[in-house]
Amino acid sequence: MEITYRIIQPAEYNIFYELINQDDSWWAFSPSLGQLSAGDWNAYCGNENILCLGCFVDNAPAGLLQGTAFSNTSRAMRIAVIAFREYAKIAPVMMRGAADWVFASIDCACMFGEVPSTNRHVMNLLQKTGFEKQGSIPELYWSDAKQKFVNATIVVCTPESLRKAKSDADLDI
Repeated sequence: MEITYRIIQPAEYNIFYELINQDDSWWAFSPSLGQLSAGDWNAYCGNENILCLGCFVDNAPAGLLQGTAFSNTSRAMRIAVIAFREYAKIAPVMMRGAADWVFASIDCACMFGEVPSTNRHVMNLLQKTGFEKQGSIPELYWSDAKQKFVNATIVVCTPESLRKAKSDADLDI
């Protein structure tokens, strides 16, 4: 099994869009974006300020990390991530590889995100990747399942926390 990473090209935007729809995973991928139309997705992915890093397993799309700089004067990147269901069992390995790619390829001091408190799967994945809880934001996201606003946990990954997560993962083998 070969896992590779690269910036996805415009011709691939719809492939990833369809996979997110197929998995019905907009709520997990980026609750702040919500479900986008194909046209809005293509415009979003085509924005020069958005990193769209595809993860491929044996050349098949397996996941996506999207990131944007917090500001023009910042080295922090806000991210959204997804591992498609077929690849869920190797999601931590894929995410650690994507984080490695970001820190090696971009002048980035940290990646951060907000995870709805109801999304235990993503929180578990991010913690295995080196993201650490930093705090919470009350009632940040609407939960259709709960029919109420839910809190979000702020998570941050640095090169150091990624190295520790990789070391911990090596011990689990």
